[in-house]
Amino acid sequence: MLADVCRLVLLLSLVVFTVTTQAATGSNESNKFVPTHEWQEIKEGQSIPEGLHVRINLTSGKKEAKLLDKESDGTDSSSLSMVPGEEVKDHQVAGTSASDPETAGVMDLEAIKEALKNIPSNEYEEETNEESGRARFKSYEQIKQELKDANVELKSDSEIMTDLFGRFDEALRKSSATERQELDALFEDLEYLAHQIDNALQFIDRGGVEKIIWPSINRTEDSVTRTKALRLLGTVIQNNPKAKVALIERNGGSNLIVALGRASTTDELSAALYAFGSLVRKFPFAQKQLLTPHGYSVLYGVWEKKVELKVKVKVLQLIADVLEDYHSATDKAGKSDPTTAEQYRSTKLTDGLERTEFCKHAGEFFHQQKAALIPEDNLTDDTVKALKVCKQLCHESWSQCPLFRHTLLVLRNNLDHRLDDDSELVVYRQEIKRSIDELIVDLYGQPKDEL
Repeated sequence: MLADVCRLVLLLSLVVFTVTTQAATGSNESNKFVPTHEWQEIKEGQSIPEGLHVRINLTSGKKEAKLLDKESDGTDSSSLSMVPGEEVKDHQVAGTSASDPETAGVMDLEAIKEALKNIPSNEYEEETNEESGRARFKSYEQIKQELKDANVELKSDSEIMTDLFGRFDEALRKSSATERQELDALFEDLEYLAHQIDNALQFIDRGGVEKIIWPSINRTEDSVTRTKALRLLGTVIQNNPKAKVALIERNGGSNLIVALGRASTTDELSAALYAFGSLVRKFPFAQKQLLTPHGYSVLYGVWEKKVELKVKVKVLQLIADVLEDYHSATDKAGKSDPTTAEQYRSTKLTDGLERTEFCKHAGEFFHQQKAALIPEDNLTDDTVKALKVCKQLCHESWSQCPLFRHTLLVLRNNLDHRLDDDSELVVYRQEIKRSIDELIVDLYGQPKDEL
């Protein structure tokens, strides 16, 4: 549409120019333009004969003309041009003749004006009131109804959760095979919803902890359901301060300690540690309640259970994470506000670790798992990093323990011997080896190359 307007406006300008030129021809015969095959400027008041190639030079702004070239198509890349008496014929008003030089240009001008009137304007109108604005959009209920009519059901997260809650009790009453399949699907859907903070809080407000978590955790003969319930609980409270507070108010801490002490399989222990860690990390109030002599005893007891090494390493990582947060919050040079610092000091974390002989238990665990750690680069890396966090607390104990030093040297030398076994792991193993060297220097003054 814009291109059509531009062409019409250009044509209007050139027609006016043509009419003016033709009028000047009769009044100034003595000042005629002598055309050639080269472009020449048309002087003010100078008349030109018909059939010339006329243009307006866009660079100079002057009118120019020349004789038509037979091989030329009448176009020019640097200017706008037309041939008077040719293009204008297409825009005549019905009932007029282009052969009449006195009226042709004027009538064509009128035709152009009429064409301009017929150009449609924008038909978009701005909404000026709230009612008309609402009328343009469908409501949520309208959309739901239309989808329902089309056999497509649209539900919000809240509605889905309500449906899952209702199906849970029914699933528990079914036969074992059907129940297992239904419960697995319910836990999966609830865990997916609980990743969102608002949904997690809604889960707690609707009684999900009392109706789903605790009954599932207390199913003594069903380790699979206990595992899924603990994972769901960890998802609900992870990085969710309000959910953590709500769980503590529902006696969640003591129930988690019981679940952690009772778990005996790798999957269930992993899920219990996930839930326990989600509750105590960055939450000094929960640490004060749960990291007691009994709580530490349950955690250290995991190191004695017959489960996979990765679960045992998680215990060391959990304590290292809590200890790191404590030092960061209570460090006088840190940026924690006084209230947060006081909350962490009230946990007396370091005193509790010392009274329960954490350094001794951690050192024994490290030495006992020496053979299992050697082929496991990832677990070795995680273990050494956790030990480095705890070295300030345990420096005296570990620096005087020959077994601890021996374990560090064994891991370091084995890494050194295996550096070239896998080209893709060379850099990673070098980093682990460097981390072990740093711990050796901190504890014993200098690294040893040989046992």
